Order: sequence, then C-alpha cells, then structure tokens
Amino acid sequence: MLTTQTTPPFTAEALDILFEKSNFKSFQKTGFMSHYWAPLVSACTGTRRNEIFHLMPDDVLQHYGIWVVQIRANGLKAATTAARAVPIHPMLKRLGFLDFVQERRRTHPTERLFSEYKAGQEHAGMLFSRSFTSWVKTTVSRLPDDKKHLFDDDFHFPSLRAFFSAAAIRSGMSEDTWRRLHGSSDGLPAALDQDQERRALERADAEMQRVDIEACFPALYPYEELMA
Repeated sequence: MLTTQTTPPFTAEALDILFEKSNFKSFQKTGFMSHYWAPLVSACTGTRRNEIFHLMPDDVLQHYGIWVVQIRANGLKAATTAARAVPIHPMLKRLGFLDFVQERRRTHPTERLFSEYKAGQEHAGMLFSRSFTSWVKTTVSRLPDDKKHLFDDDFHFPSLRAFFSAAAIRSGMSEDTWRRLHGSSDGLPAALDQDQERRALERADAEMQRVDIEACFPALYPYEELMA
C-alpha cells in the first residue's frame, strides 16, 4: 500500500500563503535561481534536496521523447536512493523551467544547475535549506494570529517532497509508478529491459500529467514576471 513519508506534507493553504507573489518574491535573491526553482522542482517531482543540488544542465533531457529530470545515485549519501528518470510536471514547463535549463546549458554547461552556493555539493543544499526554513519562519511570524495554525506542522524543505507524494497518491498514481518516481530502493520494482523501460516511462509521464499540483499554487508567477 502506498504511504507518504513521515515528514508532514505542505498543505494547499500553507503553499498558497508561502508562494503568494509578494511573499515568494521576498525569498528571491539576485543571482540565486535556486530560491525560485529548487522548491518548485521538489514539489513537482518529489526529488530530494541533495538530488536537486547535484543536478547538471545535461541531467534535464528528453528520454524516449519525454522530458525528464535524470536523478543519479552517484555521490549521494543515502544508500537507499535510487537512480531514476522523473517526467517533468506540466507546471514546471509552464513556468519556464526548460528555458532556464537551456540557458544554463548554453552559459554554464560544466557547472551544477544551481551552483550559486559555493560550498561543496553536500553543503550547498544544506545552506539553501537553512535559507528556505528561515523564510518559512519569517512568513509565519508575519501572519495574523488566526492564520498561524496553518503552520502548526513542522514544515521544512522535505515537506515539498512529501507534498508531491501525497498529491501523486491522491491522483490515483499506480504503485509501480509511484515507487519508481519516489526513488527509494526499498521495494523498488525490478530492472527493466529497454522496451519495458520505455513503456514504464510513458505510463509515468501520463500519470504525472494527472497529478494536481497547480491548484495548490494558484498565485504562482513565472520567474520573469515575479521579478518584474
């Protein structure tokens, strides 16, 4: 049976508050594109913080004609993390993620997709996560008292991955697809041959299209519009 991880998932009410235009803009920092994209990549793909900060521009590619984020296990601490290809959710495409990747591939092809934190790869994600948690806490501190209860759960960056898992399960995603996208080697389906892999990816992409994420981000602006 499918279950979400123990981390509390962000709720639609909390996401609506956090990603409201002026509040999300307050989290932006010139030259730090991860402040815009990293939370959305996690919410739309279920990828972990360190997986996001290990991504290279060439890890976003077409596989069997489907745009995917290619997650590699190499260099990641968690031995239970599985390499996998995760179809890109339509919301990321609408917001211009593929254009951002193409620009990074053109201008910084050998750097990580999010290289603005100049610490080591492991610490880069940690530094970002601290900024993210600080932003959430600052947001809560500014809320009226009758809204603070919406953040009673201990939300932090992994809550975005938990949100994706919960949304995928609500959408009726099959157990096989969910386990492949979730990226845990515990209970992961057996390796596939090329034809089986293609069909599994096509099925995953079709199921990803049905995951209702955009309804939880009703006021989200593309980066260029947000910063205008």
